[in-house]
Amino acid sequence: MPHTSRNSRRLRRWGLAAVAGVALATTAVAGAGASPAGPGKPDPSTASGEPRLHGSAGGHLPEFFGQWAGDAVAFEIDARGMTGTFDVSHTKPDGAFVAEFDGDITCLAVGGDVAVATGVISAGSADVPGSGITDLTGQKVAFTVYDDGRQDRFFWQWEFLGAPINDCQGTAPVFDPSWGGFKVSGEMF
Repeated sequence: MPHTSRNSRRLRRWGLAAVAGVALATTAVAGAGASPAGPGKPDPSTASGEPRLHGSAGGHLPEFFGQWAGDAVAFEIDARGMTGTFDVSHTKPDGAFVAEFDGDITCLAVGGDVAVATGVISAGSADVPGSGITDLTGQKVAFTVYDDGRQDRFFWQWEFLGAPINDCQGTAPVFDPSWGGFKVSGEMF
């Protein structure tokens, strides 16, 4: 059964994410080259060199998603090293529930501007075709993000839909979100 309190939280977050996205874009243009440490100083959030993936993004699924084309999806990922969290929602154009789940990151690999994060769902459910509402607890997921600055791309895989998920293994990032973005930083070695 869908998490109704989480649905309300997600809707508020989507609205806040849109507002925050505009504010961040305005700030980025106004303060290009600046860091929290001050002009000319390295950003302390990436100074450790530890692999990091964080942000939120989403949009409507394109035609190649078949039965899910036009559905709204939202992703939030915060991973550092081999730990972190993720939060995912998927709704029909009329707002009807498709999936909502969150969990823990178990592996993060970074190579340049690309990150692959895998994890395990700790709570959530989905309306799985042929099975109805299904508890997703314990299922594996994978996210691949290409941080392209202005227009990130990402993609995902779900064990509960039959995708084989191996630690830190992803797929080509082919989804272009209509809002938000991710930041990939750090190095593997």
